[in-house]
Amino acid sequence: MPTPSPDASTRLKTIATVRSTPFCTSIAQHFNAAVAPMLSNDRSLDAIDPQLVDLNDVFNHPDYQIRYSRVRVALIRYVDRIQKSLPFIQQQINQLRAGETLTKDPADSHAIHQIAEKLQLAYNKQMQLSTDLTGVIHAMMDYRPPENLDIAHEQLAAEQTPQQMRDIKAYLRFDGQRDVIDAAENAAADSAITLVETRCAVNK
Repeated sequence: MPTPSPDASTRLKTIATVRSTPFCTSIAQHFNAAVAPMLSNDRSLDAIDPQLVDLNDVFNHPDYQIRYSRVRVALIRYVDRIQKSLPFIQQQINQLRAGETLTKDPADSHAIHQIAEKLQLAYNKQMQLSTDLTGVIHAMMDYRPPENLDIAHEQLAAEQTPQQMRDIKAYLRFDGQRDVIDAAENAAADSAITLVETRCAVNK
């Protein structure tokens, strides 16, 4: 079994109290609104990971038909959840990027642009994974596992196939894309927190 990836929700911070200016309010509102569903999608991808591991192994068991169906149902549920969140996330990233026009400071404008670009990268990878996983689901729906499968023959055939060709996670570049998502989310969060603390912190 693969080592679970660190839960990004334990590392990322949301932006709390800021000065009441259009620039600062825009950062807090749209950054938080984009990140919350992105982290929820990360948790869905956490749940998808073991489903893909099971799919690699499904035909090595006598109850392969039940296992196959179970994986397909789980993938449909989690991928549907991710895809429903994507339009809202993109909208919030666009509105965060529009905050560049709310400041006259070129450095602040550039910082907002870079934060939005990092979130966009994470969004793009989440969308790519959901698209690729939808393709897997469609392939699974088109394929009907035979009723009388020669498990020993299937295991032998699998052993003779290169590892990457029989590993659905490797085929999807699942772990690599998730690493990009985590790195982009954390880079965006670090930059956003630094910008807010520098420009928008409320003096007590």
